[in-house]
Amino acid sequence: MGKETFIDANIFLEIFFDDYKAEECERFLKSLETNDEIGITTDFLVYACLIGIENRFKDYKKLENALVFFTSCPNLRILIPSFDELEYAIKISKAEKLDFDDSLVVACMNSHGITELASLDRHFDKAKGIKRIEL
Repeated sequence: MGKETFIDANIFLEIFFDDYKAEECERFLKSLETNDEIGITTDFLVYACLIGIENRFKDYKKLENALVFFTSCPNLRILIPSFDELEYAIKISKAEKLDFDDSLVVACMNSHGITELASLDRHFDKAKGIKRIEL
């Protein structure tokens, strides 16, 4: 397998909510498989997506469809952050003034040697050692 790119929750939510950049986000995810690349996210971000869908739609079918989506992405790997990564995220949150969820993304990326991040959030641009992919 090729390079690894971390995928923020907003890429998935853009698709699930059929928002402005949904098509671009879908193309990006499909390109991972085409280019033999791996998309990485965390279980925490998957849960955040499911909670977001539940809060917005109150529709169990949409929740089931989202779960099928996640499980059917052949080039998507789900990380379960370690306690060390959680501790590291807290340190990053204090030092960089990022929310805990964003700090957890940075901590997981750093600890797994991942430098590219697919995210629509520009505040990641200030995170050290991370190159945000603009979609």
